[in-house]
Amino acid sequence: MGAVAFVVLVLLLIVLVFGICIGLFLAWVWRRRRHPEPPPPPPPPPCPPYKIPDQLGEADLTAQISVRLVGTTANGVPLATPAGTPPPNKVIWVDHGNEVLVHLDSTTVRILDRMVLVSVDLETDQTGRTPLVCSFAVSGAGELGGLIATTDELPRGPGTLASAWGQQLQTAVWSTLMGLVNDHASERSLTPRALSASAGTLSLQAGAALTSASGGAA
Repeated sequence: MGAVAFVVLVLLLIVLVFGICIGLFLAWVWRRRRHPEPPPPPPPPPCPPYKIPDQLGEADLTAQISVRLVGTTANGVPLATPAGTPPPNKVIWVDHGNEVLVHLDSTTVRILDRMVLVSVDLETDQTGRTPLVCSFAVSGAGELGGLIATTDELPRGPGTLASAWGQQLQTAVWSTLMGLVNDHASERSLTPRALSASAGTLSLQAGAALTSASGGAA
């Protein structure tokens, strides 16, 4: 009889444990039905495409330079155009009382291996309308030339116009290229690293800010 009682006790314990497990399971199911889990959050919206790609062809670079050469007004305020209005195709530059008409719509770019050529028509009463060509020697594809370029003392073109306005044009064109490099890096939240030229293509490179051994930005 003792053995039978022991077996019955074990069976009762098994039934009790099984019943408790079933009860806990049913309670869990009931709570899930009454308090369903919140739906997962919606996926983040896709990032808009970058305005400035990593590589620009001659037509794209021409458009970028011609728009950026507009510059600022005489009082230092950037020239504003109403929304939907195309930028001006001509502007007047003033330097120490001298004026020159810059034909922005004449801007032409040639990209060669390690070389960027930018031609812009300038016009004065003394010289008439004449193109000046700025040349910038930069690094080639895959080379670590950074943001350094070399150029001629003056742009190629008639001596009178080049000597009067050549350096201003060189400075303006190089500033547009550096502005393009900075904007390319800024919209990626990175730091400008390099620009390089191969036949028909200008490549822009950005990356994380370099740091010195002490941890400061290089």
